[in-house]
Parts: sequence; structure tokens; C-alpha cells
Amino acid sequence: MKKLILFSNVSKMKTMKIWRNILVMCAAMLSLASCSSDDDDKDIVEQVTIFVSAETGTYNVVPGNTFVEGMMIREQGESAFYCVSFHTITDFTYERGHEYELLVKRTTLANPTQDSGNYRYELVRIVSDKKLE
Repeated sequence: MKKLILFSNVSKMKTMKIWRNILVMCAAMLSLASCSSDDDDKDIVEQVTIFVSAETGTYNVVPGNTFVEGMMIREQGESAFYCVSFHTITDFTYERGHEYELLVKRTTLANPTQDSGNYRYELVRIVSDKKLE
């Protein structure tokens, strides 16, 4: 009788070990499948309209408390301007006292570097350029 009980306990332990291994493998496959989306690895490119203020502002350079002058921009549909580097828009040269409407190609970066933003802008054309007095 003792041999039968011992065999039964060993059998239960093997069955539990098999189920545990199956669960671990399923969890691993699910986590790998969720990380392999092709959409996450592609940059998204679209044309947007950006308004550039005639006034400049300052932004904080990370790390530290060093403030740098930059141009104030906002995308169409947004209400608030925010400050960016004068070199943020490729092929565009900002002139103080000018207010611009720009058509740009905005690239949303799938894997931006740690020291850059999520977007890259490239000038398509200057829609309007108004010199303010």
C-alpha cells in the first residue's frame, strides 16, 4: 500500500511540474509576441502646418538649468506655442520679427534617441512670411 501512495505522490508532482512548465512557456511566448509588432519599428511621416511666432522664447537644456533662446512654434489645431531650437526644422532659417506659416514633413520617430525628441521636422515650403514691425 505504501508503494502505491508513493507512486501517486510522484505522479502528481510530475504532472504539476509539466503544467508549470507549460504555463511558463505560454507566458514567454505571449510576451515575445507582444514585443514583435512591426508597427512599432516604423517611423510615421506626415505633412503638417506649423505656425512660427515673430517672438522668441527660451527652453531648458537637459540636464541642468541652462536656458537657451529658440523660436516659438505651434502645430495647426493647437492653441499654445512652445519653444524649440532654431535648428529644429531642417532647411528653414528663422528671422527675428517674422511670423511664418510653414508646411513641413513631420516624422514621428519609432525609436528616438534618448537625447532627442519624438519628432523630426523638414521644411516642405513656406506658406506665408509676414514681417512684423
